[in-house]
Amino acid sequence: MSELEQWLKVAICGLAKDSAVEVRREILEHFEAARESFLTNGAEEEKAAGLALAALGDAKVANREYRRVLLTAEEAKVLREGAVDAKIFCSNGWLRPGILALAVAGLVAAVGFAATGHMQNAETLLLVELGMSPLVAALFLRIKTRLWGRVYRGWKWVALMAAIVLLLGPNATKFLWLLIVCLWPMALSEIRRASIRRKLPVKLWPRHLYL
Repeated sequence: MSELEQWLKVAICGLAKDSAVEVRREILEHFEAARESFLTNGAEEEKAAGLALAALGDAKVANREYRRVLLTAEEAKVLREGAVDAKIFCSNGWLRPGILALAVAGLVAAVGFAATGHMQNAETLLLVELGMSPLVAALFLRIKTRLWGRVYRGWKWVALMAAIVLLLGPNATKFLWLLIVCLWPMALSEIRRASIRRKLPVKLWPRHLYL
């Protein structure tokens, strides 16, 4: 493997396939331009290639910079998985009416419990409804702007955390470790999606990236 190929291997490590192809093309263009410049200035072939490679800088530093602005393999995976999930949701015609019926039934049951004096059961159901509200909103609201995307994501976390903490009641602090373990994958996914939103133009965002 040539020194240039070794440099490229380090520079594109962890990048998504399309990102890696783009970086490889740009680097090869820069390398060839620099090599030709050194040759024009009188450097020998081998010396010109070495100088052109040195002009590219540190491959690890370049990799960090590329990962900061281009999609990584993990982020591309998040995009693919989100597209698959969205397709599954859209292809199931029973999903929307089913979830809506479940939400309405929960509210009716909560009202019934409250009317008959079973307040604890009513409160529990209402908290479950609170936790379900982001899912209902995602299915029935057309969230297609950056502003409403931020509003939705903020409400999603507030509703979810509030529902869990209130359901646990005084024992919430005792189960803090369990909450962290359960919610950490979701939080990590949110961090990756935020990184994707920063790297992609808004016009290229799929709908699930707003959520």
